[in-house]
Amino acid sequence: MLQTIRERTQGWIAGIIITIIILTFALWGIHSYFIGGSGDNIVAEVNGKEVTREQLTVAYERLRRQVQSQYGASALAKDEAGLKNRALKSLIEFQVLKQAAHTQGFRVTNDQVDTYLENMPEFQVNGQFSRDRFQELLASSMLSAGEFLDLIKASLLIDQPRLGILLTSFALPDETNYTIALVNQERNIEYINLPLQFYLSQPITISSEKIQAFYNEHKQGFMTPEQVSVDYLEVSVKDLSAQMHPSDAELKSYYDENINSYTQPMAWKLEDIEVPVAAVTTTEQATEAVNKANEIKQALDKGQDFAKVAHGYTQNLDKQNWITLNQLPTELQKSVAELVKAGQVSEPIKTSTGMVIVKAVDVKEPQIQSFEAVKDKVRETYIRQHAEEKAAELRDKLADITYEHPDSLESAAKTLNLPIKSTELFTRDKAGKDILQNKKVRDVAFSNDVLNLQNNSDVIQLDPNTIIVLRVKSHVQSSLLSLKEVSSKIETALKTQESETRLANFAAELKSKLEAGADPISLATSNKLKWNTPGYIGRYSTKVDSAVLDTAFRLPNPDSAKNKAVYGLTRIPNGYAIIALKGVKQGSIADQKQAAVFAEQVQNSDALLEYELYKQSQMSAAKIKMQ
Repeated sequence: MLQTIRERTQGWIAGIIITIIILTFALWGIHSYFIGGSGDNIVAEVNGKEVTREQLTVAYERLRRQVQSQYGASALAKDEAGLKNRALKSLIEFQVLKQAAHTQGFRVTNDQVDTYLENMPEFQVNGQFSRDRFQELLASSMLSAGEFLDLIKASLLIDQPRLGILLTSFALPDETNYTIALVNQERNIEYINLPLQFYLSQPITISSEKIQAFYNEHKQGFMTPEQVSVDYLEVSVKDLSAQMHPSDAELKSYYDENINSYTQPMAWKLEDIEVPVAAVTTTEQATEAVNKANEIKQALDKGQDFAKVAHGYTQNLDKQNWITLNQLPTELQKSVAELVKAGQVSEPIKTSTGMVIVKAVDVKEPQIQSFEAVKDKVRETYIRQHAEEKAAELRDKLADITYEHPDSLESAAKTLNLPIKSTELFTRDKAGKDILQNKKVRDVAFSNDVLNLQNNSDVIQLDPNTIIVLRVKSHVQSSLLSLKEVSSKIETALKTQESETRLANFAAELKSKLEAGADPISLATSNKLKWNTPGYIGRYSTKVDSAVLDTAFRLPNPDSAKNKAVYGLTRIPNGYAIIALKGVKQGSIADQKQAAVFAEQVQNSDALLEYELYKQSQMSAAKIKMQ
């Protein structure tokens, strides 16, 4: 089954396994699934297996971050409860499917997991499994190697019944032909456009009583928005950096104090020999690997060629490239650090995957870069560091002074030598220039403490390098516009409303006459209208408005024996349209290759439906107890 999975990931089912693993990282909080403590509060039980609050918290947090990155923070506030329910549902579904696969006799061995892992392209470099790439992805997922392998094992276990269903599904010829007939169906249509402009151009009188009534019923729509402007003090790392001009002596002193930052670290060109040890092994097998590694080391000590001895063993290090200590796996770092000259060979090193012997092909000693060579870099780092330190100091002082003097920014401005800046009037919901682009600034400006109590705000972090404190400078209350100011606007709205009503009634009347047997040409001519005749069009045609096309394909088939059209009515952007469906031509395909593609698509759709039904049946049969 695992071999089949690997083969199918190259075809139409590509990425299933990786997608499951990625979604698990992002949504399900499986890290907590493996390490959750028994003392946590229980939020659910699945066939007696507990789902803890810690697992749910981690799952929710990962889902929350994903939603925030895709849709912004506003989406979180709207559906926080929904996100928690989705996270819990994902945890429960994972547990149900895992238990179901195990009950049905599916199994995945550790050797199969290792083999599958080594063949995953996500962890390969130049076609070979890369431990560095593997460690890099592990670090980003906050999982240990053991937890990651357990996760793959569980995902592969769940995916076996899934692929069993997907890869054995089939579509009958009649089913495929029926799908082709529907998808490639063409319909012969004609339609009339009834533009709204026709009625808008006609004289329509709106009485003053109607205008007054509309004004009285919709006063909230005629309110001017509440506005404020603010004064604020700003502390910016960028501004502080521009004010700093360190002398060469200061830079040289900073360079001397941080000499390690300007030293190229020791580097090696390395090659290695790995005697592999399986993840699950007996004591005898482990001892055999150790003995073999010792034999190799003795052979190398006697002068045998490293390349010849390494033949037939795994080699993970590239002797052509320089590598520093922190680029090596942690297990190798101590032994490599002891290789101080070319040709030295380490003692056998025990790692999680086997016994490793490392040889230093070449060694590059640490090299201190001269002050002149890195002077610009030193200046940049010096200014950045001191500006950040000054900003932190000013932040604390600004917070203290504006809190102690909540009714003014003057004292803080004078003490800290900061200019008081001002904004234009702005509303709460509309972004403005500069700091007014930040929603947090607008929300704070309209908060009760700042707007109504007239206090200075707390420190507001605009970005990692900029903070402000603000207070309201001026406030313009929301007010009701007079009827005179909005009368023409109301009149226009009511005219449009009346025109739309008249047009809808007129369109419905024409459709009724057509359905009653009126001659289409005569009816159109008498009303100065024209039938558009695109003829037979497919359901994905771009020749007509999408609303016309959608309505045409929703109408029932006309009675071909009586040669009578079927009529429909739809709203379009500039008015209404009456559609006449005159004939239907069932779709077909002459090209066998295209027919095969259709058959595969139908098969895939059936397979996904079957698997969804399988999941639903397992969820229904499971004993799920919510706490």
